[in-house]
Amino acid sequence: MKRYLAPIFSILFLLLYLVSNYRNQTPKSDFDFDLLGSTPVLLNGRIQPMDSVARNSLLAINGKRNAKYEDGTRHRAIEWLAELMLDGRKAETRPVFRIYDDGLRSILPTKQQKEDDEDERSPIAALLLGKGSSQFYYSFAEIMPLYERLRMDAIAASEFDAKERNRYQTAVIELVNGLGVFHALRNSVHHGELDSFREELEILQTTLPAGIEALNKQQAGETFDEEALAKMISFARIYQNFEKQGHFFTHPTLQADGELDWKKAGALLGEISADGTPSPTTLAYASIVDAYRQGDTEKFNASVAELHQALRDVSPQTFGKSAAERTFNYLEPFYIAMVGYVMVLLLAIVSWIRWPEALSRAAFATAALSLLIHTAGIGYRIYIIGYAPVINLYSSAIFVGWGAVVLALILERLHRNGIGNVVASLVGFSTLLVAHHLGDDGDTLEMMRAVLDSNFWLSTHVITITIGYSATFLAGAIALVFVLMGLFTARITPDMEKSVKGMVYGIICFSMLFSFVGTVLGGIWADQSWGRFWGWDPKENGAILIVLWNAVILHSRWGGFIKTRGLMAMAIFGNIVTSWSWMGTNMLGIGLHSYGFMSAAFYYLVGFVASQLVFIGLAMLPTQMWKSNIKA
Repeated sequence: MKRYLAPIFSILFLLLYLVSNYRNQTPKSDFDFDLLGSTPVLLNGRIQPMDSVARNSLLAINGKRNAKYEDGTRHRAIEWLAELMLDGRKAETRPVFRIYDDGLRSILPTKQQKEDDEDERSPIAALLLGKGSSQFYYSFAEIMPLYERLRMDAIAASEFDAKERNRYQTAVIELVNGLGVFHALRNSVHHGELDSFREELEILQTTLPAGIEALNKQQAGETFDEEALAKMISFARIYQNFEKQGHFFTHPTLQADGELDWKKAGALLGEISADGTPSPTTLAYASIVDAYRQGDTEKFNASVAELHQALRDVSPQTFGKSAAERTFNYLEPFYIAMVGYVMVLLLAIVSWIRWPEALSRAAFATAALSLLIHTAGIGYRIYIIGYAPVINLYSSAIFVGWGAVVLALILERLHRNGIGNVVASLVGFSTLLVAHHLGDDGDTLEMMRAVLDSNFWLSTHVITITIGYSATFLAGAIALVFVLMGLFTARITPDMEKSVKGMVYGIICFSMLFSFVGTVLGGIWADQSWGRFWGWDPKENGAILIVLWNAVILHSRWGGFIKTRGLMAMAIFGNIVTSWSWMGTNMLGIGLHSYGFMSAAFYYLVGFVASQLVFIGLAMLPTQMWKSNIKA
């Protein structure tokens, strides 16, 4: 039993952290924001919970998924969104716009700098995820007096390609877009012109019929009630702007063909004009608005429940994937998996110093649990979007890491030398960290890009080629760990050297197979979709480069041109080739697979390539400089 204590303890720790993190996601308030956050709405072409709208919108505006107000209190994204939608005047005073650029801050009101100690998890998490730096935060009300100048600067900046913009131009475009999202969210449930939404509905129920009657008489040349017509026109103007400005769709109606037709909240004017009364959905939203403004928590919570019932009466299916996505948001499986992979690395490193058998077993068990959580996150994404796991760069990073961890744990199970645990943790953590930063712009469950909009080919070409990426990165990571261990420790014995060479060689063979098959499948897809098998598109060139480089490694090994260090150096260079095919080609701004230039990603890519060149240089140092006894 003692031999299993360390694995059991490490697994329990990670599970307790998962539960604690899940519980920490629930807003602490008498208002049932948790229930409000599960309300389904339509945005970006898919039904999603308000919680996702709140998280993704605040992330795009603020760089975070919670808000810190002027009094120092922190609030979950759904709390911020509720205030913005239901009582926008207060929300306008909240300092939620994070502004990095000094030039942009110089034209805004001068204010004291605030410490961004946002990340409530831990200082380590803040460091790893890029949080914790001191930044300025501004409110909507502070920025708006300068809006016209900012808008004109943004228009001028948009005339340049993304890669040609300076920091100010990029920052001003992001700020103006954020202001637009903020304003649209404020106008998604109620326009705020009148204090009571329910009273407004009652007024509309009397004003609209009288106004329509007056309009008909005017058109017929008869005497009409000018005041009634003026009131109706006034409301029509308000609601015309209200419907245009709304950010998401709130009102579903079931069509004769069984499909849902979603409308924005501003469509309630049409409801009353047609039926004389607002729909149950509108009445529930009106009660929610009034209860929130009056601070009536009991009425608020009851009204949210009424809203959910009204939506279920229209179509129970609206809550299916929406509820799953809300659970996915609360679980944060990829963040928990990152924590697990860090635990694996620490356990594996300590196992080389003390208690090797127990801690190595604990590292493997923790890696397996982290992989299970990682897999659950991918499963949630597949269920929510209804497509195979790879639809954009964000999801490809998640899947590349997943595939590499699976292969690394298989190798660890076969060789039991601890290297599989280390590599699984390094690749798993680093790819999820890449995904985290790729997801900073907001919604990662976006609609399928046109170039990928084929479920069959997503299940064949894209997955196959991505597994090839995973394997090539894994071979490079194993080689990198081998070089560092060989140079700075005496742990690489002749038996381990032989074992690691076999691991790298086998993984390169595996990668060669999947990269080649994936590239051929991609050509077949291109032939059926675009009428040509091969077009020298940058992404196609990158894919064939991986195949050719793996072939070069294998032939060099077969021909005896490289020994141990040469194999490791070439495997590490495979990381450069694969990173170019995976990320670099997408940022060129040309080709059918280009997803747009990202300056931050470009610099990260350059840094990664430079680091791999350093490791290649280390691998080629003479064997006399290695602490381990390496043959060649």
